[in-house]
Amino acid sequence: MKNKLFIITIFLTLLGNASNAENFNYDYIELKVGTTNSDATEKEIYAVASKSMNDNISFRGGLYYFTGDWTTSSNYREQDGKGFYLESVFNTGITSNTDLVISAGYSFYSIEAAYSQISGVVSSSSNTNVDTNIYSASIGIKQKITDSIEMEAHYRSIDVEKGTSSFTQGNLILINELSENTSIGIDYSWNITLSDFNRTGLFIRRQF
Repeated sequence: MKNKLFIITIFLTLLGNASNAENFNYDYIELKVGTTNSDATEKEIYAVASKSMNDNISFRGGLYYFTGDWTTSSNYREQDGKGFYLESVFNTGITSNTDLVISAGYSFYSIEAAYSQISGVVSSSSNTNVDTNIYSASIGIKQKITDSIEMEAHYRSIDVEKGTSSFTQGNLILINELSENTSIGIDYSWNITLSDFNRTGLFIRRQF
């Protein structure tokens, strides 16, 4: 609840002088590599594309791959996963340098996992495959800090189809413009509810 109140306070403060923000580009392609604090998704790669339909609506989608391995007291486990996601995005200017951004999305991923029982030497092994649907919705802001630096802050609700409950995340993105059409950035997200989890990614983006 404290997190929700904090975000609402930010929005109400920024809504004081509503106007169209003309500093943002919602047409781009992006390549991102990252990691998490979970050994199960130790390495991640994303390829992303975003295309605006008009001044307020855009669609974003991507492909991703992740891999990880870990050892417990009696098992060695490794997994590879791949998937895709699609999002519809609504944006509107709330100040000359700030956009309100609302999105809804769908994601699908498939995991192939291998388990090996350890007892001095490997004594048995098994493989499993898991397919999962994920639904998400988010609200946030995109802020122009300087002529070359942008910041984004988002609050996201996530529902995993085969999970026991939905959960929420915070997301911060910092983008530095290197040239008229090329930017680099860092993307950090963390679980607000449910288990302790965070994800860090570095990306390069090409606007068009």
